[in-house]
Amino acid sequence: MQINLKKPEISIIITVYNRKRTFFRALDSILNQSYQNFEIIVVDDGSSDNFHNKLLEYIKYDYRIKYLTHSNRKTPLSLNSGMKLADGKYITFLDSDDEYEKNHLSERLKFFKKYKNVDLVHSPAIIIGKEKDMFVPDARNTKKLIHLKDCVLGATLFGKKEVFLKLKGFRNKYSYDSDFLRRAGKVFNVSKLESKTYIYYRNSKDSILTNLKKTLNEKH
Repeated sequence: MQINLKKPEISIIITVYNRKRTFFRALDSILNQSYQNFEIIVVDDGSSDNFHNKLLEYIKYDYRIKYLTHSNRKTPLSLNSGMKLADGKYITFLDSDDEYEKNHLSERLKFFKKYKNVDLVHSPAIIIGKEKDMFVPDARNTKKLIHLKDCVLGATLFGKKEVFLKLKGFRNKYSYDSDFLRRAGKVFNVSKLESKTYIYYRNSKDSILTNLKKTLNEKH
């Protein structure tokens, strides 16, 4: 096992709950990035599928992977747990059923090096799935549906560590990502980076948005 003597530039947080089938696709997409100075913080939100057995094999050979496990707390609070362990100058995310294109991290670092006054960016994504599944409840009016291309996709957020620390992470609520972006915009310089290098799988039956949509529909 190697020892980490170099401080990571980027902290990538993945929360996972019973996603053994897709988790390692996501993890491998990070490990195959063209830019390699990062750490991966895996937050296990109370999984029962023993995915960690295989993960421990990765950890044996890659010092950049940190593993935290706790009882089921849902995505926003799990992401916040990961932030507390982050050592990188920048923080970003990857959902455990999605993946990055090979240049995802390098594109964002390039942008931040060029525009040093920017603190946080969000981006569009390559969305894979059926068109009928592309509509989710609007954060401003959950009785209304909105297309995913018009939504803030939280895992595309990439920003300076101090942004997340000062705002104390995400709030445990529906559309926590758009809420965070709104709060950040009041204090920091936020920009949209038109770089579609995040691959979002809408066809995952247990995706965060699928479950939230189901919950909200049951309430109405």
